[in-house]
Amino acid sequence: MKRMYRCLFRLFGNQLLLTSIVFLVLTSVALAGGYATVDNPGGIKTQFPQQLDLKDYEKQLGKKLKLSENPLFTKRVKAGKLPAVEQRVPQDALVVMPYDEIGRYGGKLRGVALALESSTSEGMSWRQVSFVRISDDMRTIVPNVAKAWKWNKDYTEITFHLRKGHKWSDGKPFTSDDVVFYINDIIKNKDLHKTVPSRWQIGGEAVDIKKIDAQTFKLMFAKPYPGFLHMLGASGSYYSPYAVRHFLKNYHIKYNPKANEQAQAAGFKTWQEYFGVFFNKWKDAVTATAYGLKVPTLESHIMDTEPNSQRRTFVANPYYFKVDTAGNQLPYINYHHERFLDKELWPIEIMNGNIDQKSQNMGLNDFPVLKENEKKGGYTMHLPPGMAGPVVIFNQTHRDKELRRIFSDVRFRQAMSLAINRDELNEVLFLGIAKPQQALPENVPFVTDADRNYMIQFDLKKANQLLDEMGLKKGKDGFRLRSDGKTITILWEYTLQYAMSPEFPTLIADYWKKVGIKVLTKEITSALLREKSAANFNDINMEWFVPYEVSMISNPVYFTPPYSTLVPQVGAPWLEYWKSNGKSGEKPPAWAQRLRDIAAEWKTVAPGSKRYLELGREMVKLNLENLVIIGTLGKVPLPNAVSNRLGNVPAFTIDNTYYGYAYPFRADQWYFKK
Repeated sequence: MKRMYRCLFRLFGNQLLLTSIVFLVLTSVALAGGYATVDNPGGIKTQFPQQLDLKDYEKQLGKKLKLSENPLFTKRVKAGKLPAVEQRVPQDALVVMPYDEIGRYGGKLRGVALALESSTSEGMSWRQVSFVRISDDMRTIVPNVAKAWKWNKDYTEITFHLRKGHKWSDGKPFTSDDVVFYINDIIKNKDLHKTVPSRWQIGGEAVDIKKIDAQTFKLMFAKPYPGFLHMLGASGSYYSPYAVRHFLKNYHIKYNPKANEQAQAAGFKTWQEYFGVFFNKWKDAVTATAYGLKVPTLESHIMDTEPNSQRRTFVANPYYFKVDTAGNQLPYINYHHERFLDKELWPIEIMNGNIDQKSQNMGLNDFPVLKENEKKGGYTMHLPPGMAGPVVIFNQTHRDKELRRIFSDVRFRQAMSLAINRDELNEVLFLGIAKPQQALPENVPFVTDADRNYMIQFDLKKANQLLDEMGLKKGKDGFRLRSDGKTITILWEYTLQYAMSPEFPTLIADYWKKVGIKVLTKEITSALLREKSAANFNDINMEWFVPYEVSMISNPVYFTPPYSTLVPQVGAPWLEYWKSNGKSGEKPPAWAQRLRDIAAEWKTVAPGSKRYLELGREMVKLNLENLVIIGTLGKVPLPNAVSNRLGNVPAFTIDNTYYGYAYPFRADQWYFKK
């Protein structure tokens, strides 16, 4: 029944008013009583799903909401080391409706990843905050750090309002100055960014900002940017337009003339390098070192011990800006504990009941044994959609001129696609429940079944024919030769974060051997893989996740060169050419340039419009004709293990990196039942 109510509420939002009240017995939080939840809103009306501002909530209640203290902070408050909760949360705090019931304080949420900055996005999704957020219907943009916003008529200006009294985790005010600092002193600072990142450009010009008052500012764009809010919300907090000015200015040359000397005394060459350990668009990088202990945050939890190769820990933020409908400051869970283990050990730890929630980089091959041991481990396995099988991206700008010639010939890429036995791959590694298809955006109106089926048939005869046409003759050992007479040898360095299992590259290598292509496979770390990708050293790249429309709307770079916001997957020299306006790097081929042009126009058009669909179809056509990304399987569920001790955890509707994994499902209101 609860699940039915939840589904109805998601479908109809504030039009659906469920009048029944649930009376809850609370142990360590507010007094017993009936409080609004997602399952039982109790007549509370919301403009946005599952949340509303404190003043609006109090108006509907007809009284002031009494705020309650997390016992974790009681001693510090009594000792005068921490203000009372009323002084810590904003005057217009964000009131969150828990999914099922008011939670209990306490506990340690235990997660697992491969290593620092490797498979850690999920752990970050438990604590992260963004300016705006994608709700769990996977499409609605809702306020978060930002209280409200308003566009002008042509989507070239947007005015934001912040929450009065919002504070950083050190108790200092969070204001418009933190946004101005981010835009003018970081994003537009040429010492930190040679060119303004593409997500902050439109029509070839950078965003401008105007501060109106401490809680209000305006962003101005050269051309319409209707997908801007999707950019801010779809990938979690990665691109939140704020930075902790009062802390970071101490390391910025504009505000500290001795910043270079200070950096050198700390062992860095320049102030930019030193500044970079305290600020990174990828916020997880800041908490990857002990430097992160110093940096104030707005997130639900603060790193409280120096990270190492075994673990990283966080404690609840006493200044977090959200409360539940009973007046309890969130988060409920006091601690986050992230361990770093080899992927082969994850199932064992889950079955032993040592992990509370895990989905990122989980393989379907582990699902049967995990499902069989649910009762023993005290967890439940789910299979939410959201992933694509691993992809293969050949480096068309390889430093080896002969490999570049081979990889750049579309016939080679077509042959490699046709030589993959996707049906067998599906059965062996994906339980037969995935779907063979090319690597294409999901949940978009401009991708057809014909597109998905392009060059996915297992056809060794055709693959051999294409390689023969290229003049790649076979040697005595059956392997094909380069023009210099050497054996074509591909070094496939991979990380389990993207290969999903070590068997994947091994199977593909066996398939390609049948058409005379020799492949050597080697597992390396994600960090090393990214370094090599950025330096244009890899033969094959794989760091690509299927983009959903919500991420495509604002950032088509996921499906246009360089196919990543982190490090180039295709064409590192092309990217340098674009960034330098042709002064350095390498001029891209016509198809790549056209995709770049499409991306620039795409960001200015309204989603769903005629032009939007035209550009979408052209994007798909060019990618398929050039087979830039060789897909294997689609519709791949991502196994998600959730401890039975956790409460207020809904069934994930989509589990995908571009939605921030668990982020839409609000881990700050999860709690431990016992």
